[in-house]
Amino acid sequence: MEDAKEAREECGIIGVYLKKPSIKKTKLVPKLLYIGLSQLQHRGQLSAGISVYNPFNKGYEKRLKLLREVGMVDDLFIARDGEKSKKIINYCKGIAGIAASYLDLLEETQPFLRPHGRPWKRFSIVFNGNLANYLSLKKEMSREGYLLDTKVDTEIIMHLMSLNLKSLSVKDEKEKDAKPSLFDVSKKLIEKFDGAYNIMAMFADGDLVVLRDPLAFKPLVWGENPDFYAVASESIALEKMGIERFFQVEPGNCMIFNKEGVSEENICYSERKARCHFERVYFSKANSIIDGKSVNSTRECLGRSLAEIEPLKHRFKKYSDEYVVVPVPKTAIPAAEAYAKALNLHFTLALDKAEGKRGFINKERERKRIMHKEYGLIGERIKGKKVIVIEDSIVRGETSKEIVSILKKAGALEVHWRSTEPPIKYPCFYGIDFPTYKELIATRFNDCKNIKSLESAVAEEIGVNSVVYQRIEGLVKSLDFGLNELCLACLTGEYPTPAGEMMAQAVRIKDKILKQKSTAKI
Repeated sequence: MEDAKEAREECGIIGVYLKKPSIKKTKLVPKLLYIGLSQLQHRGQLSAGISVYNPFNKGYEKRLKLLREVGMVDDLFIARDGEKSKKIINYCKGIAGIAASYLDLLEETQPFLRPHGRPWKRFSIVFNGNLANYLSLKKEMSREGYLLDTKVDTEIIMHLMSLNLKSLSVKDEKEKDAKPSLFDVSKKLIEKFDGAYNIMAMFADGDLVVLRDPLAFKPLVWGENPDFYAVASESIALEKMGIERFFQVEPGNCMIFNKEGVSEENICYSERKARCHFERVYFSKANSIIDGKSVNSTRECLGRSLAEIEPLKHRFKKYSDEYVVVPVPKTAIPAAEAYAKALNLHFTLALDKAEGKRGFINKERERKRIMHKEYGLIGERIKGKKVIVIEDSIVRGETSKEIVSILKKAGALEVHWRSTEPPIKYPCFYGIDFPTYKELIATRFNDCKNIKSLESAVAEEIGVNSVVYQRIEGLVKSLDFGLNELCLACLTGEYPTPAGEMMAQAVRIKDKILKQKSTAKI
């Protein structure tokens, strides 16, 4: 992936619940959330937040605490200052909690807190994904008289859950509202949703609710050890917390963790699945397991698939000493290694990307560039060589041009670009923050008749000798799921949900009108 401004995941979420809660163990929860959240930092680096439940505190307002901060996870826990960090851990003591690393500013940082005097109506909530029918839900909330404070899906989800708690509440023996089944509340909630979503809600009476959408767009895993349960966006977070065995949260399932243990129901079944292929190609850490599949193995398969369609094979056999294979960035290393091995070429880590720490920046600057990045080069590994760059994807093409310039200045005789991802041509409405539709480099060359002519056009655009994209067949084979189990909408323009297709249709109509206006001016 070229750059943080190219395409981004926006959030990572995590939940923890102690099996044998006691006052002595309450410091363990914030520590576990810190460890797990640190492993999800790559999913959102502008802000982080946690919410903890502590029944040993007095008063409902203290049972559910919330702490949010702009910056990295270390900024939230003030990890640089031992004494202040201890105070944060002490403040956030509890027997259960949820947390999120997020790609937005403080007013939209998760978790969100829904205040209420009754503990079963007071809850904090985190969400990962994107509701494709957000606008229709927003209109519905407006008709209900709600004024929204943010533009994020989490707030609407929070209000809808609150409404469901009220509408499904039952009467107790004193004819007062009593807590309804959280399975029923969750089922009614997701019946309104179209899109990608993983949701965790921590209630002030001790229930932790976890939901995964029935199409399984985003990964979500859970596990346990003798001391606690945990749920997270990636398995590596659970491993670092001390959980050896983990399982996927099944699509359409609702899980409830509390003092009695864990209960689970499938509240919405869909035969069609739509796992985001980008998760294993780029977003997830290489040592994570996503839906039972190894991320590292997938990327190795992508590299071997590229090697199979390599048009320069005959040249490599004769002149292998002239070429070097270079991954950009680090997530492309498994694919580059497998590609080089398959073609008997030399693999080298000649380029390194140093990422600047993301902190608070004003909105105007944030839109232009969230994070400063610089590429370091070991020039002696490049000089006089023909370089084959293996990258996760070519999105906009701007950073590709910069890297090509660096390589040529270092003395590269030729530069060839290989992408483990097929051409990205369409917008995503399910939680991947792509650049605008028109900025996608492959979209600018939509008039190309076939993949080879597109590759030639992109090669000329970014200034390389050749470009080869992964084929969709190779991608699907590497992911080891059927077409009916994946979302490939950004590659094919075929959206797996009605609201996603409606949004895509609106983009097509708008694009057609703009083209007509442009032609009329000419």
